[in-house]
Amino acid sequence: MPLVDRTQAIYFAAGAACLFVFLLMALGLAGAWDAASFDLAVADWVAHWRNPALTDTMLVITSLGDGAYLKPMGVLVVIALALQRAWRPAAATAAAFLLLPLLVNLIKSGTARARPTIDLYAGADGFSFPSGHAANSALIYGALAVLVYRSLTGPARWMAATAFALLAILIAASRVYVGAHWPIDALAGLSLGGLLLTGLAWVLARPSHPRPTHFLLACFALTAPLYAWYALPFAHTFYEALS
Repeated sequence: MPLVDRTQAIYFAAGAACLFVFLLMALGLAGAWDAASFDLAVADWVAHWRNPALTDTMLVITSLGDGAYLKPMGVLVVIALALQRAWRPAAATAAAFLLLPLLVNLIKSGTARARPTIDLYAGADGFSFPSGHAANSALIYGALAVLVYRSLTGPARWMAATAFALLAILIAASRVYVGAHWPIDALAGLSLGGLLLTGLAWVLARPSHPRPTHFLLACFALTAPLYAWYALPFAHTFYEALS
């Protein structure tokens, strides 16, 4: 099979898998299967693992999915693509980054599912399905993973791309740990963000210059610890489920 055809098949399979998971979670929310028992069982299991050290770790991880951090990172990704004069990928990336929060809020308003911890947020953000942290992390950190994989060479690209993908998954898991979302909310958010990412990855498929990617990696390495340090005291008081 030619490389282009193989890449198309991978993107199609990944997109189909994300769509399947999202629809499965949505059907569970609608009562087609016993999502409530699944959510309670997983949430109870997670509660047994809570301890001060793990809580601090999860609060740091969940902070890296905050809109206050992800929005500037998303802007930097678009700027990095624009600096390469990759206008089509830059425009597509900006459109995806803007579309996903609107889509998440639309679904939240339509489903109006209560969070495990009531009154965490106001407006559409007060609803639980799907997780915005998980969705936006999957898309933005996923885009970073794609850029890293396409522009770097050797073991570094595998390590960095895997680290960004793992971070998105951990952010989704942290939303359940801190009591902000039910498990199917986190899975739905991951799959919804992943669905948009598969389309965006197709646009970002061509190799890119490594210099802007190095800039993005440096920005993340410098700002992520600083933002987590800044956000941790607030997170301790904000997530009441841990107290």
